[in-house]
This record gives sequence, structure tokens and C-alpha cells, in this order.
Amino acid sequence: MDKADIKNKYFDKIKPVLRKNRFSQINMDDMARHMDISKATLYKYFSSKDEIITMFVEHCVGYFTYAETVMADESLSYVERFQRTYEHSLKSVVYMPDILLEDLKEAYPNLVDSLYFAQQERINSLEQFFKSGAADGVFLPINAKLFLVQDDAVLRRIMEPSFTIQFDLTLKNALMDFYQMKKHQLIVPSKLETVNDAYVEKQISQILYQIS
Repeated sequence: MDKADIKNKYFDKIKPVLRKNRFSQINMDDMARHMDISKATLYKYFSSKDEIITMFVEHCVGYFTYAETVMADESLSYVERFQRTYEHSLKSVVYMPDILLEDLKEAYPNLVDSLYFAQQERINSLEQFFKSGAADGVFLPINAKLFLVQDDAVLRRIMEPSFTIQFDLTLKNALMDFYQMKKHQLIVPSKLETVNDAYVEKQISQILYQIS
């Protein structure tokens, strides 16, 4: 295993920690502990905390870029690509929670800008995707910006620990019910009976397992 592979292996260990904690409350000692290596080994692969944070944001930006390529993949049906937009929106909320974004705004504003730019590019891709789907009779006409704003706002609320207690719902059921709402908002009624929801249910289960 070369140095780059080892570095990525250590980075994979710290990603879940960065998703759940404020950057400002994590130092290099903490990172070494979570990576299960000595501080000397940590500095062998990472020059600073800033480098690790930058890698994390670049990883998030890369995910948005990947999401754009999926929207352009015509080997997938319109419905399959819609289902993946829901998956991408959920993962964006899970892997970039509010506490992470707040810390980035305060300490790394330039990195926040790169995230926002990637998000805007995703919106632009989705606008074209939704227009094409509507022109081909699969989607109802819809505002892509509002569609994604709704995704972000509602999914962030659902993922709050108090949500399932307040509304007496399981997290999986809440996420599936919201997906059903989005499906009915977007897909023309005559196509709804042909939609197979198994992919979305599987992805939700996997995401919840990863964060449990």
C-alpha cells in the first residue's frame, strides 16, 4: 500500500468524527486518537488540521460533482435518476450537518464558498434534468431550486434527534414518507404505478446503519 492509500485509509477513519463534532473542538491529538495512530504518524501524512479539513470539504465537493454525473447518465431512467437525487439530498444532510456548516462559515469561509459553488452547479444540473423529464412526459413542471430547498429543510428537520420523538415516527418511516411526498410532487400520476421504491428503501437503510 503506497503513501496515498495509507493517507486515505486514515482519512476515512476521521470523516465520521468530523461529521458529528465541531472542527473548533477537535485538535490533532483527537484526530490521531480517532485514527488509532500516534501523533508523529499523523504528521507524517497530514501537515496540519487545516489540511484534513480541506480534504474533507473537497470530498464533499467531489460528491456533488458525482451527483451531477448521475443526473446526466441516460442509461438510468428518469425515475431512477430522481430516486438518486433523493439519496444525494439525504447524504448531503447526513454528511454535512448544520454544526459542520456553521464551523466552516466561521473558520474556513473560502471552503464554504467552494461548497456553495458545487451546490449551485448541482441545482443547475437538476433544472435541466427536471425540464427534460417534463418535456418527455415523466415529470410535472417544477421549480428545481424550491424542490431542493424543500429537500434540505425537511431532511435536516427529520434528522434532528427530537423529531421522531415529537411526532412518534421511526426515522426510516419518516424518510420513506417524505420520499413518497417528493415522488408525488414530481412524477406524473400515470407513471406512479410503475415506480419501484426498493432502491430508495435500501439506501435509506444503509445510511441509517452507517450513522447508528
